[in-house]
Amino acid sequence: MPDRHAIEALIIESVQMLAEDFELDALKSPNSDTLLYCEGGSLDSMALVNLLADVEEALSEKFDASIALADEKAMSAKNSPYRSVRSLTDAVLERLPA
Repeated sequence: MPDRHAIEALIIESVQMLAEDFELDALKSPNSDTLLYCEGGSLDSMALVNLLADVEEALSEKFDASIALADEKAMSAKNSPYRSVRSLTDAVLERLPA
């Protein structure tokens, strides 16, 4: 399975592509600390759904890993897994099969 660096790189690439599609200048050069879906983040709910779908698809294509990022646990979490690149990376790593 991929390591943290590979997952984060995949997410950063997905964020950059989304930034181009949605014309989100604040997300064109993301890093681990880039805010996504929270106060101060650049994504609205529609852009978040697109990002999650893009990440799931990229994980499937590059690593043959099928996971769901938008589930009840994530939606109701006190600390949203969607708030930053780092937290989304953590969420992916938690869901990948061992």
